[in-house]
Amino acid sequence: MKTRMSMFKMVEKYWYVAVFVVAALFFWLTMALSFGQPIWFDEGYSILLAKHSTAELLSLTAVDAHPPLYYLLLKVWSGVFGWGEYAIRSLSAFLMSVAVVVAALTLRKMFSTKVMLVAIPFILVAPFLLRYGYEVRMYALATLIAVSATYILVRIQSDKRWQWWIPYSVLVALGMYTLYMTVAVWVAHFVWLLVVSIKSKQRPFWRWPWLYAFAGAVVFFLPYIKTFLYQLTHSALPGMGNEMTIPQLTNIVSTLSLYTPEWNLGGWGTIVIVIMLVGLSLLGISVYRGLDKNKKRSFMLITALSVIPILFYGLISLPPRDPVFIVRYMAHSAIFIYMLAGAIVALSLLKGGKGAIKVRTVIFSAGVLVVLLGGVYILQKTGNFNFERMQLPLTTAVHREARCDNDETVVVADDPYTYIDSAYYFTDCQLFFYSKDEIAYKGGYAMLHRSDRRVSSPADVATPVVVHLGWKGQESAFKPDTRYTLVETITFDKQVMSRYKLNAE
Repeated sequence: MKTRMSMFKMVEKYWYVAVFVVAALFFWLTMALSFGQPIWFDEGYSILLAKHSTAELLSLTAVDAHPPLYYLLLKVWSGVFGWGEYAIRSLSAFLMSVAVVVAALTLRKMFSTKVMLVAIPFILVAPFLLRYGYEVRMYALATLIAVSATYILVRIQSDKRWQWWIPYSVLVALGMYTLYMTVAVWVAHFVWLLVVSIKSKQRPFWRWPWLYAFAGAVVFFLPYIKTFLYQLTHSALPGMGNEMTIPQLTNIVSTLSLYTPEWNLGGWGTIVIVIMLVGLSLLGISVYRGLDKNKKRSFMLITALSVIPILFYGLISLPPRDPVFIVRYMAHSAIFIYMLAGAIVALSLLKGGKGAIKVRTVIFSAGVLVVLLGGVYILQKTGNFNFERMQLPLTTAVHREARCDNDETVVVADDPYTYIDSAYYFTDCQLFFYSKDEIAYKGGYAMLHRSDRRVSSPADVATPVVVHLGWKGQESAFKPDTRYTLVETITFDKQVMSRYKLNAE
């Protein structure tokens, strides 16, 4: 026992080494899990967009759904490290790893070094963070910004230095330039600050410095306000999501813990989830009662950041509005849920207690960690399966079978979606997309407006071989004319590749 205690004290003394090791492990694990996971549509869109000039990139994002900061960063990163799969995925992995470091620093500032050291493994093996730690999208950057702003908020509460509100204000604005849904985190901050200010009897309200920090964030975001308002009414996102129902709430919990969607959870999985939620809730109530005033305030902040974003998504998705919630929009706020779970476990284990109670706490805490490890295992088996489209991306296999790296073969994607979904892997081929009408300069397909890659009629194709990319169960929009004969069709999960050859004269 003394040996274990001395080892823990050694780790506590050199806690920054432990945090660095955890961050390095997180980066390695994220990249290992990304091995063999094909680029899919959203990621392909990010890559194609980042390859445009800066001016074109800003113009294209202005007519789509998301702000430009991540795409600009991806453009710079890829300009240095290249456009290979590992290079582009490493940006998100790096950003999420730094977010893990900042989360650790936040827990240390909120509670203690011991609490941070016990809690950080629950972030290291968080399956949802690992999954979106390699996604070529803005979620890792949004996570880093959100947790960094939270760290500054905690620093302000202890240091009482008004200068900290300046970087906080900048981070709130940067979050909005990265992902509009970071507003869910800022709402949580706002509510928590309001409650703290009222409880502290800070009067009058116009002396609350955080109000000016939020006002400053609005000023920093003003150059993009017009574009933001346009996107609110013209974006393709409304109607693509779901309402926040009981099954959706279950889906959030099951995905974040076991990386298993609600509809595939099963009876045993449900029992595990219920035990974990009830256990963490009871432990949370118990440890909260034993905290001092400042630590209670910190505990309430993490709780607010875990709960309020979900409530926010529920409110903005209520009828008659079109639902906008998609589980992956939890990516930037999920880190606070893992922080909360880790903090509850750590505070429970470190507060002491009678022998039998202590043993039960240890067993339960180990069980929560095992559940998360099970989620990592399921993530490794599931990969980047698209739960919205119920599709496993297999574009690498489609490309191998297409055998299109020659002048005699053209590849025609059935529509703009399929083109963007395939473009990353078909750079060595003559890849086109079919669209009878010109692509409008708005939405995710705006980059294909007036593109020389568009095929408007089967008569536009005259090469000896035509490879068509389509989808299982979906009637093809493009069909080669009578000059061609179908010689081969191969199905890859939901992706379908058909090969046609020109008839001999």
